[in-house]
Amino acid sequence: MNNLQSKIDVYLSGNPTLSREIIFQASQMFNEKLTRFNHVRISDKKSLPSLSQIGKPMCQLQAAKLGWKQEAKPNHFKIMMTYGDMTEVVAVSILLAAGIKITDLNKKVKLPTKSGDLYGELDLVIEMEDKTVWDIKSASSYSYDSRFASYQELKRHDDFGYCCQLFGYAKAEGVKVGGWIILNKGTGEMKVIEADPDDEAYFLEQIENKALQISKTESKEQFQRLYDDAPETYYKKITGNRKLQRPCTFCDYKFDCWKGLKYVENPVSKAKRFDYYTKMSPKYEAVVS
Repeated sequence: MNNLQSKIDVYLSGNPTLSREIIFQASQMFNEKLTRFNHVRISDKKSLPSLSQIGKPMCQLQAAKLGWKQEAKPNHFKIMMTYGDMTEVVAVSILLAAGIKITDLNKKVKLPTKSGDLYGELDLVIEMEDKTVWDIKSASSYSYDSRFASYQELKRHDDFGYCCQLFGYAKAEGVKVGGWIILNKGTGEMKVIEADPDDEAYFLEQIENKALQISKTESKEQFQRLYDDAPETYYKKITGNRKLQRPCTFCDYKFDCWKGLKYVENPVSKAKRFDYYTKMSPKYEAVVS
């Protein structure tokens, strides 16, 4: 078990309390973060992606660069983002109360590449034996146990580009890579996932290659979709319907990418859930129409 996880566990296993100083600091942090609720993001199609975006699938980055129409955000989007900010405040408070030295919080950084500068804002730098960059993530119970089960699982299912983001922050700040501090939104559990510093060269190369390709993307003809749709099966039988693969479901440009895409209640499953369909057989088309 790493030292950071050990310190957190020792603090939480006793009778954890927060000092007045930490409570005041947390209130100041949340006050600053709550002002972001009013922030309106303006996209600059001429600029390179931010460090929080550069690790996403290339087709998403190209769609953004080309100015494709984004899917409308749900009404609860800003509340969801604010919840994430609040989680960060709670995590930082616990780290401080556990005696962990934080040298930087929400620091803006710049990573030079051959194609231009990438900008971002790291969550925190922790100093133990060395200074290391860490990112705080809130997760559902399912994601906590699957995507964030381990570093290897995170690398394998990194549709959001968390690895490039973290290694980019570390390089930009000139310190070592740390990892991720994950809070389970459902249970309140908290765990630490350490990144493998030996992966630095690989992810920095990914950043360079993506920045170069995006800088050269000027027309729709250069767009390359990375994922095909997939046949739907039910009890191992093909239904005749086709659905988006998981990475595409998170993309803001999926409706512009897949013309005729439908987000409807799954007509096959007994569970009440909605899926993204690129094609539906006539049998089920009539059901959802």
